[in-house]
Amino acid sequence: MDQLLVLCPSRGRPEKAAEAHAAFGRMSSGRFSEMLFVVDLDDPAIEKYRESVPVFSASPSQRRGMTDPLNEAVALYWDQFEVIGFVGDDHRFKTPAWDQIFLQHLELVGGGLAYGNDLNRQDGDIPTQIFGSAKIWKALGWMALPAARHLYLDNAWKVIGESVERLYYFPQVVIEHVHPAFGKAEWDDQYRELNAPGLYSEDGAAFSQWLESGQAEQDIARVRAVL
Repeated sequence: MDQLLVLCPSRGRPEKAAEAHAAFGRMSSGRFSEMLFVVDLDDPAIEKYRESVPVFSASPSQRRGMTDPLNEAVALYWDQFEVIGFVGDDHRFKTPAWDQIFLQHLELVGGGLAYGNDLNRQDGDIPTQIFGSAKIWKALGWMALPAARHLYLDNAWKVIGESVERLYYFPQVVIEHVHPAFGKAEWDDQYRELNAPGLYSEDGAAFSQWLESGQAEQDIARVRAVL
């Protein structure tokens, strides 16, 4: 079984994907990890992606956002890798051998969820990227909260990780989130659409329903059973 796979959903931003892939290449240990960009088949820029980065072609979804393509991809690979992670195309790896750090720790504890310092939320209050044991995603049947389209996915990871006491924050592992909300990038159409107040309300309600319906407790029990 291979060791670590990073999944990176992206749409309409092949140049950002190339930058993210270059940072991954500079900072990874090489033999330990791979990075795959999850790109919708109907993305007009998909050929530009294929020219510069490894691509997983996701089925077009009725719902815009990263949940559906990310879950399609993780289901294909959770039997092939020990750890599967998520970053956005606006994350930048900045710590050498970050992958070895995560892999060694998750192996030592018998599985869990790890994340690094995004230089915006340096207290680690929320995992804006995540690296989880593949057996966790397989037990859940998903990596991104299915009821949400794009947002509150990190809130769900935090709830699950803390509930099973296997959520690990590494402040020394820097994976910077170069997001316009922090003044580090320009707002484009993708950012505007997927950070709109209406989507925050919609996905926030989906997250609350997951918590209040008992589904979260069932999902946590599934994770606990494989750890």
